[in-house]
Amino acid sequence: MIMRRSVFLSLWIVMAACQPRSQHIPIVETALKDTGSVFYTDFSTYPKVRNVLPIGIFDSGTGGLTVMEAILASRLLDSEQFIYFGDQANMPYGNYPAEGKTDYLRELIIKDALFLLGQQIKVLVVACNTATAYGLEDITTYLEESGSGIKAIGVINAGVNATLDKIRPGEDAAIGILATVGTIASQGYEKTFGTQAGIRGHGDNLMVVSHGSFGFAEAVDGERDFADKDATGPGNSYRGPSLDHPQFRIERDLLPAYGFDFSSNKMLYEGLVDNPLVLQLNAPENYARYHLLSLVEKLRSNKNPKQLRYLVLGCTHYPYQIATINKMLRELRTYEKDGIYPYRDLIAEKVEIIDPALETACELYYTLLNDSLLTFNLAPSSARFYISIPYKNPGHPERFDSLGRFTYEYKYGRQPGVFERDTDIVPFSADIIDQQTIERLRSLRFTWPLLPF
Repeated sequence: MIMRRSVFLSLWIVMAACQPRSQHIPIVETALKDTGSVFYTDFSTYPKVRNVLPIGIFDSGTGGLTVMEAILASRLLDSEQFIYFGDQANMPYGNYPAEGKTDYLRELIIKDALFLLGQQIKVLVVACNTATAYGLEDITTYLEESGSGIKAIGVINAGVNATLDKIRPGEDAAIGILATVGTIASQGYEKTFGTQAGIRGHGDNLMVVSHGSFGFAEAVDGERDFADKDATGPGNSYRGPSLDHPQFRIERDLLPAYGFDFSSNKMLYEGLVDNPLVLQLNAPENYARYHLLSLVEKLRSNKNPKQLRYLVLGCTHYPYQIATINKMLRELRTYEKDGIYPYRDLIAEKVEIIDPALETACELYYTLLNDSLLTFNLAPSSARFYISIPYKNPGHPERFDSLGRFTYEYKYGRQPGVFERDTDIVPFSADIIDQQTIERLRSLRFTWPLLPF
């Protein structure tokens, strides 16, 4: 069953990756040529000495704060100032390609960049794997054609380089990639691994296995269609993996191996725990378990699989579940069924977890150093944080659900080139960010003191 789904998803990924890409989407043309547009940035107003300007970072939500955390934790950029933007109203980005909205996704990504550029920044960090895969090329083209003199850094190259730096010459290894469905569809990681591994002299000794982790980022961010903290039983609006999901099916015969946590409504079910009639994931840790085992099963389905030695977390939301991932890797090595240990030889005793955020911090430092853009300031770092929220247009109540969020149908039904106001950008505040997310952000040791909570 998993093999058939893998073939289906692989076909969809290839089709998505082969879609023709237009030279300029409309918003780029507008941003370059229409001086009266809200999207136009006049770079002549930037100061001649840009060292004093902040570093701009954006993500599709709050997950990109793990990248900011890595930058701050590196201590390479003490005293730098930051502006962070999370496009929460329009997340998750990973679903747009599957809905045939790649050009609209590209437009959202450019809008994110343009917002930060309008604040005057000295470098732009795309702290989102899906945005890097689908929008970094557009951003780089815009920055070059506008004569901005500003560079953009993405997280995919950083993740690939961080992985390859750890691999010994000639080492046989499987590299696993967990990322959003959209990122996997772009083949951004696979192509970059293929190119960079070849440059470094690696050949058939490496095997790359990727898995689109549908709903994982949404669950981390508390999207109620995927994980509803108030739910006590299965819901009709649930969109995540299930026993009968056409693409992301929870396999009954793998239930013992998943090791789902059923406490505190983290799994919603009807029937018996060991033989449910309905089963829904309802916590980020259970999404981590489902998708990690799905990746391992995909590796196991290969005729001559290599041992999983490296695992790339290709979404900035996933590092919040590193503890769960490490625990499950240990569990799978000791998992026994009918006297057989199906995963023991497939998973290395110590799997290296690769968080691209760490390498992104190093790349950012060297970019600023080489361009003589490191700050002269000796004061402690400070930051401003912004987030998008739906604009409550009273003329279109059908766009919103009971919680004031965009409905799935509206969010993924929009078309590019229609520049209508439907979101507002506001500073982070406890009135805007839900308490569950705030509690999650407390784990960011270096970023938390800068947040306005």
